[in-house]
Amino acid sequence: MHRTSKGFSLIEVLVVIGIFFLIGGFALFVSMDAFRGSSFRSDRDLLVSALQRARAQAMNNICLGSAVDCNYDGKPHGVHIQSDKYVIFQGDPYDSTDSLNVPFDSSTAVTKDPATPMDIIFQQLSGNTSCSPTCEITLAQGSKDSMITVTDTGRIWWTN
Repeated sequence: MHRTSKGFSLIEVLVVIGIFFLIGGFALFVSMDAFRGSSFRSDRDLLVSALQRARAQAMNNICLGSAVDCNYDGKPHGVHIQSDKYVIFQGDPYDSTDSLNVPFDSSTAVTKDPATPMDIIFQQLSGNTSCSPTCEITLAQGSKDSMITVTDTGRIWWTN
């Protein structure tokens, strides 16, 4: 007797569904890893741009607020580094109550060389820092890490 089949058996359908789940799981794993890498690079770029912004404000002798508050002159600018956020500030030292502070939240863990201060302050006009010879800040997320280095002359560079 010859049997003709119209459609798929239950086993064939389950095998195809299983293959789809395997492919979907792999794609989800790959996309989550790409998302974490993108988030990490975004946090690193945020800290680097905060440092560059503070240096530019210091070198341009900018005073946020009224001219009277700054004695008609600019102020040093810096970045206060915490484990979960960065704060751009003006003046020396950092004042957490200053309403002109600009905070940025970070989802990446920040660690510093013990010799690196919590505040990296750029001096007016020159952009020099008190880093001697360098300040090193490390960002780490899972297996990824990046080191940001600031020199005593205010040069900022980083590793991927």
